[in-house]
This record gives sequence, C-alpha cells and structure tokens, in this order.
Amino acid sequence: MNVDIIIPCFNEEKNIEKLVQLWSEVTKRNENFYIYFVENGSGDDTRENLKKYIKLYHPKRTNVLLIDKNIGYGHGIKFGIQNSKNEIICWTHADLQIPVEDVVSIINKFLSLNNENVLIKGKRSSRKFIDSFFTTMMSIIGFLFTGYFISDINAQPKVLSRKLFDKVKNFPNNFLLDAHLLYSSKLKRIEIISFESQFLTRVNNKPKGGGSILGKIKLSALTMKYLFTFRKNKKIY
Repeated sequence: MNVDIIIPCFNEEKNIEKLVQLWSEVTKRNENFYIYFVENGSGDDTRENLKKYIKLYHPKRTNVLLIDKNIGYGHGIKFGIQNSKNEIICWTHADLQIPVEDVVSIINKFLSLNNENVLIKGKRSSRKFIDSFFTTMMSIIGFLFTGYFISDINAQPKVLSRKLFDKVKNFPNNFLLDAHLLYSSKLKRIEIISFESQFLTRVNNKPKGGGSILGKIKLSALTMKYLFTFRKNKKIY
C-alpha cells in the first residue's frame, strides 16, 4: 500500500542536506513511499537548500511543496495532505530528532495492521526530565478537561488513513493540529496506538517554541485554552 509522508520544513536550512539524503535512501528501499517536503514559508535558506539537495541526491518519488508565507505548523501539514494523493498518510518533523528508520518502522507497523480505523503515533524515549514532566502534566490536564488520557501528544510520527483524517473537522493551523487529531479521534472512538521512538538531541537550529521553560509555559497555556474550547464544542468535531 502506498504511503504519503509529509515533512514540513520551517527554518531548517542546516538540516536539509542530511534530511534529503536520509529520505533518499529510504525511497530506494521502499517503493511504496512518496515524500512531500513542505517548505513552510521559512525566513532562512531552507527553500534554496531543498532545491539544491533534491537535485544532488535525486530522491525517488519526492515532491517539494512551497508555501510563501508561514501560517503555522498545522497549515503546513494540511497543505501537504491536500497536495498528496495516497490513502495512507504520515507526517513527521524535519529536525531529525526522530530517526528516519524509526519513522519507517512505525509506518510498517501501521501497514501490518491493515486497519483504516487505527491511528498510530510515536512515543519519545530518552527525553530530559523537564521535557517529560511537561508532557506528562499536559496529558493529565488533557484528561481532566476531556476525559481522554493521551500520552506524548506531540510525538512523531503520526500515521493514519486519509479517510480517518477526513473524518476530523476544524483542524487548527498551528502546533495544536496534533492534539486536535488525537482528541477528536478519541471522541470518535478511533483506536490510538503508540510505538516507542528514539528522541535525539537537536544538532542544528533552535526549537520552534517549546525549547525553553518560558516557551513550554506559553505552549502549555495555549494547549489549555484549546482543551477548554474542545470541551465546549465537542459536537462540531
């Protein structure tokens, strides 16, 4: 079964060569994988480096999608999905903190289930205490707001059928797209399965929002606001 892999790239100029090289090797071994690099309105040389290294490594079944102005992480994911075509979709980050081979392994686990009503996600291992603490606390808060306990909401990759994705309405354009997918899936009684994936230290570029304590607090506050809205508006999801 063919799989569309969406990789949003925002201000990742220093990671692009390694990213393209690794996924080029993956496409040589997996003829059913189609890669979509979404240049998500970066302010650095991400776009130029994508064009450069695509020409250099010639990855098979690979597309580059361009967004002129950054609207948000969630918008990049949606844009990639709208411009892809296969029935199975996956997305993961471009920062190389989740090893490419772990993404491939989790995709293959999804394919082995042959079940369109299951969503599979990663679960990050070997994280710093403070990162794990904030993630766990948000899962607990999410349970208190919604009645659904979901661990490591922002872990990558996410793998699901396009039909399942299309069942969920009102996806946000920002980082909350992952949370919205998972809580909406729980609401619709869709099974969510987590598989452990390594979480490597970021080598290049700064985290997009939650790297510092202040960043984590801001993202947590936005997440709580979303959870409150979700609880009020369950019927429209």
